[in-house]
Amino acid sequence: MPDIGKMTAPMTFPFYQAAVTVAKDDKEKVSKPHIDPLMGTEGHGMAFMASLRSWLMAYACIYYLPEAAGLQAYPAFGPAKTFQLNWMAHIVVRDVLGCWIICGIWDYFLYFGPLKDKLHKYKVNPNYPSMEQLKHDAFWSTSASITGAGIEILLCYLWANGKIPMQVTLAENPLWLNVVLALTITHYRIPHFYLMHRAMHPWKTKTIPDFGKILYKQVHSLHHKSYNPTAFSGTSMHPVESTLYYSAAFIPVVFGLHPIIAVAIIVDCGVGAWMGHDGFQWPGNGDYFHLLHHAHFDCNYGAMHVPLDWLFGTFAGSKEEVKKIWE
Repeated sequence: MPDIGKMTAPMTFPFYQAAVTVAKDDKEKVSKPHIDPLMGTEGHGMAFMASLRSWLMAYACIYYLPEAAGLQAYPAFGPAKTFQLNWMAHIVVRDVLGCWIICGIWDYFLYFGPLKDKLHKYKVNPNYPSMEQLKHDAFWSTSASITGAGIEILLCYLWANGKIPMQVTLAENPLWLNVVLALTITHYRIPHFYLMHRAMHPWKTKTIPDFGKILYKQVHSLHHKSYNPTAFSGTSMHPVESTLYYSAAFIPVVFGLHPIIAVAIIVDCGVGAWMGHDGFQWPGNGDYFHLLHHAHFDCNYGAMHVPLDWLFGTFAGSKEEVKKIWE
């Protein structure tokens, strides 16, 4: 039976997780982590709620925060016809502050807060990362947030000048379609993530040059320096990788959708990565599927929302299964 409280946890983050931690029995034994190849009802339910959270945050970014910052409207609706520091700085500052507030609060809760000792047994890797890694990850996640802001700035300029089409109001779609688009953000951006991520690992082929091996060495290896990841590790990326990662925001552009979907994808890319890298089993948000990838590299390139790893034979549900993939 799915745990309804856990399914809705993304909408009550971090309060529900804190309440669960407080209520946990100190003597509770932690089960050995393992995952099945296909995501269950509870997992998809949490994904829907996480997507809705991203959509609501994007709604605030478009309809509330610009006015609070003294802008006439969201830049795509007029101000972005010319590159001006005021509206561009608003997006950059908003994204960087969001990164530091969300990652800072969650890493503090898990690693430094009053409940850290109670949470320790839920850490997948029992060792804690060094302060040097935390600083490294915070720096590169800040860089990635600026990259994400840059993609949004470019989109706003193109929308405002009619270079690419957009829906001006949400009412241009029927209500049911808006609901589907809001609940499945993570699901329809994951194939993009799988493709760009898989391309930056060795391709394991001799028929063509292994560009993946080059991309790994020159670009993606920076992300894997976070071998013992925390929330700040989520978008600790080389600028080339963060540009590719946040370029998922162009998916709705192909269909001329309302800017809220593109902004929600940027939000979801950030928050989803930060939460998924925290390194803890529940009541943390750590994604064991992806934590296995950080520990062993050659498995689990996508995410379980769309089972592309299972389809292409690169899925591992435990560390024992990783070595079997390339046998």
